[in-house]
Amino acid sequence: MFKPAKIDRLPKMNFRYRLLKVENEWYLMDVDRPIIIIYFLPWFVYFIPHKGYQLTEDEVETIAPKVLKRDKNILSIQTKAGISTLGAGSLAVLLGRAFPIEDYLYFTSHLLNLVLMILVLIIAFGIRIWISIGKKESVIKPFKKAKKMYCRPVRFRLLLKNLLLVTLALFLSAVSFCFVLSTSKPNLILHVALFAFSLVFLSHGNLLLYASGEDYKAKIKK
Repeated sequence: MFKPAKIDRLPKMNFRYRLLKVENEWYLMDVDRPIIIIYFLPWFVYFIPHKGYQLTEDEVETIAPKVLKRDKNILSIQTKAGISTLGAGSLAVLLGRAFPIEDYLYFTSHLLNLVLMILVLIIAFGIRIWISIGKKESVIKPFKKAKKMYCRPVRFRLLLKNLLLVTLALFLSAVSFCFVLSTSKPNLILHVALFAFSLVFLSHGNLLLYASGEDYKAKIKK
């Protein structure tokens, strides 16, 4: 049975784990595994189990001293970052089509265009791997047994909105990819757009779908 839950992010740029409070119990939830689902099939993130480790309140205070005092209505940094990156990619495409500066950003070599495209995708994937690197906190002792937990937004509209944003990011990535491959005069602006949209799509499962500041519900399998 699903119960009301609250999600908080960890400090020190640890994007892999989230603090999850279910009623009066605290858990450290791994939101970045399994990799195949999180990276490439984020539509299923809300419907698969994640590993979680139960914590005491003292342990929560140790790893995230400000969490217990945080305003429940604070806006999610992850959500703002995802929207900002998406907006930056859109702006890059518009600038590339609207201003003559693009005349100075063309490549005469189609091979160079392909090499740069591959490099851009490798960099985006590398940054995504860096985001997913997060060590278990020191409070997670070897004897702590991982529990399987499901967690998703309470409001169906929020769930649907998040999944639509994932689809939009994939669509824009595909459009950028096709433009890069098909354009007769390769443009650096298009590579920037491809990088931005690809990174947004790869990061959705980690940064946006489990952003803090929203109401969630969770089910924990004992």
